[in-house]
Amino acid sequence: MRLFIFICVVLLSTVHVQAKPVAVFDMEFINFSQEVEYGAKNEAEYRRIEMLSAYLRELLVESGDYEPVDLAPLGADAERYGDVFSCNRCEEKLARKLGAPTSITGAVQKLSVLVQTIILRERDAETGRVLQLYQTDIRGNTDEAWKRGLKWLVDNRLLAGSR
Repeated sequence: MRLFIFICVVLLSTVHVQAKPVAVFDMEFINFSQEVEYGAKNEAEYRRIEMLSAYLRELLVESGDYEPVDLAPLGADAERYGDVFSCNRCEEKLARKLGAPTSITGAVQKLSVLVQTIILRERDAETGRVLQLYQTDIRGNTDEAWKRGLKWLVDNRLLAGSR
């Protein structure tokens, strides 16, 4: 009996779940605050949204559930649409071109100096249907606050069903 249990444990520990390929597009920064002209962003926010896009890909790879595909083959096609999060479903076409079954896009909406909302959306590339859509509010306009908010959203919402 002990041998049987040992063999089962060994077999289960060697089972490798295949990560799902996904087109992960850069996150968008949307400034609704009244501290600047609508839509404007400063250098720190440009760097912060780039950092958050890279961090999202890192979290997805670490999860083992997703494997971001290379976006380089899109070339000018991706630039044609601008920010993918608000391009009116262009991400499904772009993901299909890459052979990815789904896409993940996101945005940070700055509501004030203190309050931001982070949004993540996963869309089926074939049907265009939204598979998952989550958001969380964060307090603080710092790298640490943005990363902590994104990590919480990925761990407790996007990946919650797979754990």
